[in-house]
Amino acid sequence: MDFRKSSGENITGKSWVMRDLWNTRVCSRRRGTLGLANNPVRLKSSGIKRLMEDALWSQGIRKRLEPGKRRHEFQTGHGYRKWFKTQCEIAGMKSINTEILMGHSIGISDSYYRIPEGELLEDYLKAMDFLTISENNIQRERLSELSEKTSRVIEEKLHNRDVELQAQDKLKADAIANLADHILKLQEEIEILKNRDILETNG
Repeated sequence: MDFRKSSGENITGKSWVMRDLWNTRVCSRRRGTLGLANNPVRLKSSGIKRLMEDALWSQGIRKRLEPGKRRHEFQTGHGYRKWFKTQCEIAGMKSINTEILMGHSIGISDSYYRIPEGELLEDYLKAMDFLTISENNIQRERLSELSEKTSRVIEEKLHNRDVELQAQDKLKADAIANLADHILKLQEEIEILKNRDILETNG
């Protein structure tokens, strides 16, 4: 908006968020403006769709259809709406609030459901990270994935160590049990020998 204002457009509360392009090469030193933006033309939905289509083609996301196919994987504009709804649902937003944000009719509730803007904003903030595509979010997601992966590796190593220690404890317990049995047998043999000596002495 500041750039448009510096180019001569009269910015008000009713100014369009998106407007047509203007010639930025025409400068006015006397007015201190860059380009001729004082006659804004509202950017129509068809213009927005064209900009989105140009972006998809230029980035290689949209390609020529294969023989036999009549439709692309997703629609130019509607695909964003579907993605928005999906992310809001994943984030745990109320479905009725998602429909309101998408400008959909909610049926008979149109007349009865009156959610305060503050509550709607609070519900929307749940989905903000899911809807925001930025380097910070990508790094945060990668860090979260790395943290989860590290935790899984540590848990796996601890589990394997516990299994190993349990196996060692079992071996020790078995060895002690075998030793105890051997000692018991020796004691029994000693008692037998003692009894035999006593009998021979008395005989």
